[in-house]
Amino acid sequence: MVREQCPVCSASDIEELIVLDDYPFAGNGVVRADVAKKVPTGTLSVGVCRVCSTLFQMDPISMDDLDAMLQRQPYPLTQAETGMEVAETDRFLEAFRKYAPPQGKVLDVGCGTGSLMNTLKKLGYEVSGVEANPKAVEVAKKQGFDVVEGRFEEGMFPDETFDIIVTRSVLDHAIEPSTLLATMENILKPGGILACEVPNISRVFRRSAFGGFNHHHLMYWTTPTLRYALTYQGLDLLGGFEESYIAMFGQKADKGEDAIEPVPPTDVDIDQAFEDVDRFLERKDRLAEELPAELEKHCPNGVVVLGAGTPTVDMLYYTGMEEMVNKVTTTDKTRVGGVLGGYDFEIAQMDFDKHDTEAVLVSSERRQEELLEHLESYLDHGGRVIRFRPGIEMI
Repeated sequence: MVREQCPVCSASDIEELIVLDDYPFAGNGVVRADVAKKVPTGTLSVGVCRVCSTLFQMDPISMDDLDAMLQRQPYPLTQAETGMEVAETDRFLEAFRKYAPPQGKVLDVGCGTGSLMNTLKKLGYEVSGVEANPKAVEVAKKQGFDVVEGRFEEGMFPDETFDIIVTRSVLDHAIEPSTLLATMENILKPGGILACEVPNISRVFRRSAFGGFNHHHLMYWTTPTLRYALTYQGLDLLGGFEESYIAMFGQKADKGEDAIEPVPPTDVDIDQAFEDVDRFLERKDRLAEELPAELEKHCPNGVVVLGAGTPTVDMLYYTGMEEMVNKVTTTDKTRVGGVLGGYDFEIAQMDFDKHDTEAVLVSSERRQEELLEHLESYLDHGGRVIRFRPGIEMI
C-alpha cells in the first residue's frame, strides 16, 4: 500500500524523502541468534507531507511483517532486570503525576512486560494493558496483570471505560495513527486523560549521526505534528515535555459548540522541520564518508562498538565499515546474546572494568553522556573513545 495521502492531515501533497534499499527487517536492531540468518531485507521509503511536515513510511509494511519482526526480537525482560530507559520513565511519571487524576482505571496500550503498570498499581491505580508481543504478555501476566494479547483496535473495550489511557512508543508503529487515536478517545470517559509518548524525530535530525529510520517505525513525530494529531481528535492539551521523547497529556473534551479546534503546525514549524531534514541529510552523507577514513587513520586495529540497536545498524549500513568493527557490545541485558540485525555480530555485555581495547565507538545518541561516565576509567588507562555530537569527536 503506497500512501497517497498524509496519515495525519490527509493532504495529497507528499513526496519521497529517503529510500533505503536492502535495509534489514531488524526491528529495534537486534534479533535472536537462532533466527539471525533469516532476517530479510527490503526497501524502506520515508515520505514527508508538504502541508503539515509529518514524516512517515511511504509504503508501510504489513501487520504480518511487523509481527514477524516482533517475533525475531530477543525475549523481553522486565525493566528492573535490564535497568534501561530509567530516565525517560522517571520523566514521564513526573508529568503523569502532574496532569493525571490521582486515581482511576488505567489502560496501558503497548504495556510490554508491565513495568509501568507495576508502578501505577503501587500508586493506587486500577491497571490493565494491551500488548502485541506474546512473550511480553507472558511476563506481564505472571506478575498478575490483566493484559489483552494483540494489537490495540476498535471493539476491544466498551466506550467510556477508562479514566486514563497511556500509550508510549506505540504511535510510531501505527499505520493509521488517526484511527488509533480516535479509538482511544472513544473508550475514555468524559474528561479522561490520554498520556501519549513517542520518539522525537526533531532531536534525531539535530543530534543523530545517521538517523533512526527502520521498517518497524511507520511514523516519525515532531512536537507540532503530534500536537496536531491529538487536537484533531478533540483532545484538550494540558501539557507535556520534549526531550529524546515527546510526551503530551490531553483531556477528552466536549464535542459540542465548545469543541477543541485542531492546532496544525505553523509556517514557522514547517520551515524549521524542512531545515532540520536538509541539514540531517547533508550531515549523514558527509559522515558516511568521513567516519571510515577517520577510523582507518586513528584506529588501525579496529574498534569495539558500544551500542546495539538501530544506530549501529544504520552506521554499518551507510558506511559499509563492518570490517573495522571487532565487537558490538551493550549495557542492555535484553540484547546480550542476540545478533545485530542484518550482520554477523553477536552482542556482548560491555565490561567497563576491562582496559584491553584500543578504541571504543559509542553509537548510542540518547545515552552518550551516561556511557562516557562509565568509560572514564577506560580513558584514564589510555583508551580512545569516538562518539558523535553529531559530528565525529575523538576523545
